[in-house]
Amino acid sequence: LSDRVVNHGFNRTPHMYFYHVNVSHPLLDEGSRYLAPIRDVVWAGHAGERYEAQKVGYRTVPAPRLGFSEQVWQHEMAADANGEVPVAVVNDGIGLGLEVITRKDQLPCAYQWQNFQAGQYALGIEPSTHHVLGNLAARERGEMIWLEHGEGRSYDAVFRVLDGAGAIATAEAKIASIARQPQQDYPVPSGNFPGLADRA
Repeated sequence: LSDRVVNHGFNRTPHMYFYHVNVSHPLLDEGSRYLAPIRDVVWAGHAGERYEAQKVGYRTVPAPRLGFSEQVWQHEMAADANGEVPVAVVNDGIGLGLEVITRKDQLPCAYQWQNFQAGQYALGIEPSTHHVLGNLAARERGEMIWLEHGEGRSYDAVFRVLDGAGAIATAEAKIASIARQPQQDYPVPSGNFPGLADRA
């Protein structure tokens, strides 16, 4: 997938962009796993007293449940030698996975969205141009992307089906070779939002 966003207007325009890739049943099921080259867990929307309240960490998916409150994490991802960041959701039980590969120089930030409410059961892979801090923070930190008239930004993503245990194992090994994600379910968010100004 290749997208290009162009400012066809006449005014200098702020630009923020991210993909929201939802994965659901049957790939998403109890025991499905989230694989990513996570260097640091930066932020969690449910951090604090509620962090472990639902007994759902970032690594392993529970069965659908009633009364689940959405959870969102921001991870700092490492890239491979080609600047690519592979993230996957895999279901070992049925031998199936989905890998989403984006470029660190295009989408330097990454969120993981969890909504395991029965009837809405989904996990979102969300590579982004900006931190979860939002519009105002991006401006204050000098990280907002500004597009002049005629200027544009390009974004590339690869969606790859992992068919079978061998394909899952290969993808998992590749991801782990870039960076080993935290092995605990509830890593303490660092609150360290790396600067993006040089990429804006």
